[in-house]
Formats: sequence, C-alpha cells, structure tokens
Amino acid sequence: MVQRRELRRVKAGTDNPARTDNDPEGEMVAANRDQVPNEATCPVPLEVLALLLRSDERTRIALIREIDPEARARLAFFCYNRVHLRPLAFRIAGLCELRDLRVIAGIKGDLLFQQATEQGLFEDGGPGPRKKGVTLAKSARG
Repeated sequence: MVQRRELRRVKAGTDNPARTDNDPEGEMVAANRDQVPNEATCPVPLEVLALLLRSDERTRIALIREIDPEARARLAFFCYNRVHLRPLAFRIAGLCELRDLRVIAGIKGDLLFQQATEQGLFEDGGPGPRKKGVTLAKSARG
C-alpha cells in the first residue's frame, strides 16, 4: 500500500510524501520550499566577482574599494564560505572596516578580520611583516 502511494506521488510530480490533495497547507509549504535558494546570493553582480578573480592585484584593490562598505563586508563572508575564494575573502576583509564586519556577522567579523591580518594582507596591498624562515644551510653552519 505504501509503495503505491509513493508511485502515485512520483507520477504526480510531488516531492512531499506528507502532502495530500486535501491539504492546502502542505501545498503552501511545498510551494515555498521551491522558492528558497540553496546557495547564498552573491552581494555584488557576478560580473564584478569575475573581475575580482581575474584582475591583477592593483586593479583588484581598486575594485574592492569601489564597492559599498556593507556590500564589501557581505562579499568578504560570501567568499570566505567558499574555500576556493578564501584568499580573495581575506583581501576583501583586509579592506573592510572592522565595524562593518561586526555589523554583518558579529564576533565572526572579528575572527575574519583577524585571519585577514594574520595572512599578511594589509590595505597597502603588500605582504605584511613575516618571520624570516630558517634554512638548513644556515642551521648547519651554526
């Protein structure tokens, strides 16, 4: 009996097994579920994001500075949530005001700002101060 109901549901094209023809509330829930996006929407046009990804560093910084501060903070989190865009997220967060990141995400804004500065991505576009590495040749000499 259950298999027949499942088959009818599949043939009818409904994806909610609890939904019946006399359940208007179930219809509303199913209809609303189809409108909810699975992915967060990019806070800037995709063309701008593509430019940020393809541009050289100087152009990228200029483009980031042109973005509205609130949208810039949202874009930093949008990129941070995608591992392949994390370096861009750190660059964007480094050009955000800490207060804008806090308004958008609370304590997570502090963490993103801290991670961006630890990555050595500062507003001037150059790498931040880094510890000098130790090589085997130097350590072998004493």
